[in-house]
Amino acid sequence: MQKRLKNVLACAFLILMLLLVSGCVQETLSRPEKVEEGRQEHQADPEAEKRRREEEERLARERELEARRKREAALREELGPFFVSLPPLDAADNPRIKAKAIYLTGYTAANEKRLGELLELVEQTELNAVVIDVKNDAGLLTYHSDLEIVREVNSGEDAKIDDLDALLAELKQRDIYPIARIVVFRDPHLPEARPEWAIQKQNGGLWRDYGGFAWVNPYEKNVWDYNIAIAKEAALKGFREIQFDYVRFPENAKRVDREAVFPGSNGRTKAEAIAQFLAYAVEQLAEYNVHLAADVFGVIATSDTDAAGIGQKWEEISPLVDYICPMVYPSHYSAGYFGFSVPDANPGGTVDRALRDAIKRNASLAAPAIIRPWLQGFTATWVKGHIGCGSAEIRAQIDAALALGIDEFMLWNAANRYTAGGLLTPEEAVAHEAAQAAARQEKGLDSLNRTKTEALKDYLGAVKKQSRQELALWQAGAWEQGESGLAGWVESWTSSLAAFRVAESTAAGNYLAAEITLQREDETFSYTEYFPVVTENGLWKIKPPDTFSAALAGQFAPQ
Repeated sequence: MQKRLKNVLACAFLILMLLLVSGCVQETLSRPEKVEEGRQEHQADPEAEKRRREEEERLARERELEARRKREAALREELGPFFVSLPPLDAADNPRIKAKAIYLTGYTAANEKRLGELLELVEQTELNAVVIDVKNDAGLLTYHSDLEIVREVNSGEDAKIDDLDALLAELKQRDIYPIARIVVFRDPHLPEARPEWAIQKQNGGLWRDYGGFAWVNPYEKNVWDYNIAIAKEAALKGFREIQFDYVRFPENAKRVDREAVFPGSNGRTKAEAIAQFLAYAVEQLAEYNVHLAADVFGVIATSDTDAAGIGQKWEEISPLVDYICPMVYPSHYSAGYFGFSVPDANPGGTVDRALRDAIKRNASLAAPAIIRPWLQGFTATWVKGHIGCGSAEIRAQIDAALALGIDEFMLWNAANRYTAGGLLTPEEAVAHEAAQAAARQEKGLDSLNRTKTEALKDYLGAVKKQSRQELALWQAGAWEQGESGLAGWVESWTSSLAAFRVAESTAAGNYLAAEITLQREDETFSYTEYFPVVTENGLWKIKPPDTFSAALAGQFAPQ
């Protein structure tokens, strides 16, 4: 009886609950407008939503700032006297520009009258940038630094620029692009303050060059951190580009290697030391919103021997920086260079030949730097057979670069004496460069002024000679294979290219036809091959068809 009663009560309770739920649902369904009103009421407060978003953003910003404070504290502990504050979280845009610059010393930048005249020259001509000494050839800073390490070594004692912030503000107002020049390893000051950071003589003491100047040791990481700290401070001040000069070992390499020792080298080559410094600089300056440039001797694009002596290997430096700046001053090249008895007396021809070699050095790289050359703005009175460097000579150099598609440059005159001679107005320069570009495009020329047909002839010539060095220049994507890959490919050939004839007209689109004659042992055979022509690093390059590779490897015998 009790069990039946319990069952009845349970059923009654269940029925009651069902009726209540059904009633609620019915009421809700019968009053949809009330539900909608509630929704609208919830969404009808945009100010509350705005306040909520602002609060979320504020909290996120606080978390970001706190993380930054902790990171700065860790960096201060890690870097010690080399510490520099991190840049602002909200950095201004810093787009690349095609810089046309003049060089200014700290003395000139601090001279109100001279600076004003030169800035007017920049505004009135095709120039749009200035390279200003931040750390000069004497190893001294030209501005008042807040860096602890600078105070320790007393390298800011003779700062010439009283108010660098005001100077950079004026350049920004005039829309003039500021580049900070930092002389790195030729530093006569630092070795006297920190002799343990310098190149040493084998028999003890500081090694000195013929001028009596000591050099810092390019293998010494403290030297790296010192110069990078100055670069960071320059970036925080407002420089948009950092240009490292004297990123090399002393010249006269035979004498240096005979007399000097480099503590900390640990078996590394000179080229490895320079490349590692630049790679470290890129890493350290990544947050500071600046472009990076490296000045190099122009001759390293032409001579590997000269490059090895000072540690400047083009292929090691160019992929690391945004701009590679070869000093192609005609006066830098000795008698007979490029076939000129006096290169200084042939400014246009010398610059043309030097920059062609630079373009070729970039050709085999996956992501090379932009070539922005230093041009000669001075008369080299010490060169036998020299000529005056006036308006015509400056223009000849600029136009030689422009003819190769290089439309930016920097003029060097140690005394900072520049005139409008040889320079165009901004309007004239735009028209002149557009005309040059249009003419080259109409003729289908690449950066070396070659047509597609000439490019294919260069490539097939390299195949015929089995020259891996030339194949690296003229074959598309050669950088993917690298030296060992190209070597393996050439070694796999069982046939040689005996002869070729390139058709003068395009076969179809970007394909060129060539009559190919291959020789395998005593057998020769000929066929027509179609080669794709592509653009890479501003040059026409050839992609070897699979059939061509197979024929060279003896895997395909065309009928």
